[in-house]
Amino acid sequence: ISGSHRKGMTTSKALKIALDSAATVSPEIEIELIELADYKLAPAVPGGTAEDDYEKLGAKITDPTVGGIIFGSPVYFSNMSSMMKMFIEHFGPYKKSGALSNKVGGVLTVAGARNGGQETVTQSIMAALLGVEMVIVGDGRPTGHSGATLWNNDKDQIEKDEWGCATAKGLGKRVAEVALRLAGKRAA
Repeated sequence: ISGSHRKGMTTSKALKIALDSAATVSPEIEIELIELADYKLAPAVPGGTAEDDYEKLGAKITDPTVGGIIFGSPVYFSNMSSMMKMFIEHFGPYKKSGALSNKVGGVLTVAGARNGGQETVTQSIMAALLGVEMVIVGDGRPTGHSGATLWNNDKDQIEKDEWGCATAKGLGKRVAEVALRLAGKRAA
């Protein structure tokens, strides 16, 4: 899920790298890139109703066949994008329903500097995912980071960040492996 206001740009490109890596784990893995920029999101008021497209998104992510979700956000002023924040703020009912419980979650962040706040944003998103009982994974071996962190260091050409792209590939692979394992299956 891309939380970028810039559709098809660096966060989406980085997520595509992660998703393509996930798809290599097993032929049973199906991938879909969801860009929040395609949807109208409104602030979720506790106990209220929001007039937006969240119901469509909620149906997708709570579908029982969905085993894993990678949340991608650009870093804006050391925080996740407002779009990702609005999306996550709709998760309140899942604390009671358990609709996201035991789904695998991974986090991918993109900033304009190598140390541009990616880890802070990753931890913030992870905290929200833990609150709805998701199983959180990082990018796995050999690096073992808490998520994928990419640097948009050359005019939206995210693929030039070889190290960051490697973390995206690792995260996609790890989300897929753990989702299969939780479903009682093995990677191919």
